[in-house]
Amino acid sequence: MIVSKVHITAFKSIHSLTLELDNNITVLIGPNESGKTNILKAIECFKPEYNLTHDLTCQFSPFYDDNKPPQISLELTNFTRDEQTKLGKLFEGFKSADSLILRREGPDAKDYKIQNNSKILSLGDIEPFFKFLPKILYFEEISVIHDRIDIDSLLSGTRDSLTEKNLLKIGGVDDIPAIFEDSTKGRRLAEEASREITRRIREVWTQEPSLEIKLRVNGKYLYIDFSDATRVYDTPKNRSRGFLWYLSFYINFIATTNAAKANEYLFLFDEPGVHLHPSGQKDLSHLLEELSVKNQLIYTTHSPFMINREYPERVKLVNKDPKGTHVDHESYRENWKPLRDSIGLTVGDLFFFHNKSIVLDLPQKKRRNPFK
Repeated sequence: MIVSKVHITAFKSIHSLTLELDNNITVLIGPNESGKTNILKAIECFKPEYNLTHDLTCQFSPFYDDNKPPQISLELTNFTRDEQTKLGKLFEGFKSADSLILRREGPDAKDYKIQNNSKILSLGDIEPFFKFLPKILYFEEISVIHDRIDIDSLLSGTRDSLTEKNLLKIGGVDDIPAIFEDSTKGRRLAEEASREITRRIREVWTQEPSLEIKLRVNGKYLYIDFSDATRVYDTPKNRSRGFLWYLSFYINFIATTNAAKANEYLFLFDEPGVHLHPSGQKDLSHLLEELSVKNQLIYTTHSPFMINREYPERVKLVNKDPKGTHVDHESYRENWKPLRDSIGLTVGDLFFFHNKSIVLDLPQKKRRNPFK
């Protein structure tokens, strides 16, 4: 199944809005403080472990005066046959449902309701339903790769060692203690993992085709080194912030999605690639396209380099006025005029011109001189 629409009522700066989601990627773009992050946070607050209380209620909504929490609804479509069978076991009469709406109205399990056409039912035990609902994962920050990591941290599975553990995973290392062995086997495993990681990173990072990643073990520590065309090995702390973010992003999400089923996740990203050079943002955009083959993605951005203009319908313009945050689903109309007006982008702001260009000066209405 996929999430086709999100309905948000009385959440922070949002009075009421409906966000239509693309089957693959949805891009939220707009000025600062327009409410893009609030949309992501509202979707995250649909999860049972997040407390949906009156503290999050929009202060200029009737919900606030009535001391009511916000309401978040997900409209679900594109059920597989297996999902329809499971749904039918949970809710009689929904075996042939083409779509349904799951709504959260408060902090408790009893505050979840399911709607199919005119039928509205309280879920009661929500755990069985959430087992086959797309998992919502909001990534506000990525754990950036360290210079070194010790075996105890890797085996304990702490959040701080997750990126390094996933690095070994994409390098084909399933047996972590084996790579720490002071033996031919351990050294060979480190070399093979280094080659595989290097191969995979080069496929998605076009700015440095000579990039090489080297894993080496000294005692209980695993060291991670990089080299490039200079052939000088260096530690992660001496690399650019943008590259480290990109590498860490790739490591974590490839490791997460490799074994995932189709549409197992709904990923939420706030400003991915903000530290990247435009060419790096293009690499990231291509990587997101690959990730979206199996899972839905929603991300916010201010960068035109993070927009794939082959899919203009994916781009949603977020603005805020005295009535709160709202979404324009057709920001591409009139040659992207709503988007250009919103972010204040004009031809005069651009310097990417062809060697030979034509500039037309169209007649305008004569303006009154305010100083006369």
